Amino acid sequence: MNARATDAEAIARVKSLIGDDGFTQAFADVEDASGLPNAAYWSDEWLALEQERVFRRSWVFAGAEAEIPEPGDMKPIEIGGAPLIIMRGMDGKVHAVHNVCRHRGARLVTEPCRKSSITCPYHAWNYALDGKLRARPHFSGPDSVDRFENGGGDKLDLVPVRVETWNGCIFANVSGDADPLEVWLAPFLNRTRAYDYSAIRWAGRIDFEVRANWKLVYENYMEGYHVFSVHPKLLKFAPMNVRWSGEWDAHVFYNDYVFPEIEEGRGGGLPHYPGLPEKDAQRGLWFLCFPHFAAEVFPDQFTLLVSYPVAPDLTREELHVFLIGDAATSDEHRGPREAVLQMWDDLNREDLGMLELLQQGRLSPAYDGGRLSPHWEGPTHQFGRRIVEKIIAA
Repeated sequence: MNARATDAEAIARVKSLIGDDGFTQAFADVEDASGLPNAAYWSDEWLALEQERVFRRSWVFAGAEAEIPEPGDMKPIEIGGAPLIIMRGMDGKVHAVHNVCRHRGARLVTEPCRKSSITCPYHAWNYALDGKLRARPHFSGPDSVDRFENGGGDKLDLVPVRVETWNGCIFANVSGDADPLEVWLAPFLNRTRAYDYSAIRWAGRIDFEVRANWKLVYENYMEGYHVFSVHPKLLKFAPMNVRWSGEWDAHVFYNDYVFPEIEEGRGGGLPHYPGLPEKDAQRGLWFLCFPHFAAEVFPDQFTLLVSYPVAPDLTREELHVFLIGDAATSDEHRGPREAVLQMWDDLNREDLGMLELLQQGRLSPAYDGGRLSPHWEGPTHQFGRRIVEKIIAA
């Protein structure tokens, strides 16, 4: 384990759930290690630790700006188990607040919508789009309306959430104390200096319900070992002999391959990044900015796979596809654009059944975390280690 400040109480909680052996295994070398014990995939208490200490303390992708294009547009979302509203204010800027009325705690917004203000469905307290309380009818007696020109102050206004944007992507940090977004993204951006991300345009989103733990989604995402047996089309596109295990750079996992030929869905039929060097015209790269911002970069796209834990055995997944330039989202490119979306939908569905089998296997007392392939699964093992490190950090 790296030398860093730790929380003794959190270490004790972790060991009570996965045992001393499980804790030791998280920090063992991959040649001698196993994956995290079953409790890390089935325990409600373990998930609560991840929500509080991993998701709330980190930058988390909250959506695309194109999902809330106009003032008043709102997207409700849960991050770290906390219900939030991501919205565009009347000032045109993206804002985020906790999705809970300051009166009796009712959830305010349950579906994406467009509104000029936010009204609680329970007692009709009304808030401006910046979260400031505007009015509370009948609070001081029948037929009375308390009005607030400048909001109600810290105890009455909606609680704000730290939010930043990057090239059409919205990120939220519930705790408010994560590193600056540009620092967090730096290892990813340093690896992809040849790509002009100012050119990416949101082209659509695909939603999935995954009946498996959120960590299994990313363990599967990082390792290419399963490609030969689960993804026949992907194997043909990029055979096993062009693949490697990938590596971690600080908190960012990185992998890439050079594919033999461009095809529709990956590099063919759509505009490429402007000025992209020829050597990158047939390269695929993928990243995981811990804990959940997974980006796949191809010459013609920037595709995100982001998962939000709902329960130990249930994950909500959003797949966001960004293409290059305004023309990529025009009618002229409808066919190739739909081919990209279909390719990702097909590929992801091939994994869903496998993830469910992995989750079910974590119920067996005969499974102790398994034996990992040092060739393929070193980064996957380190992912589990980073979960534990984040949970026990002071």
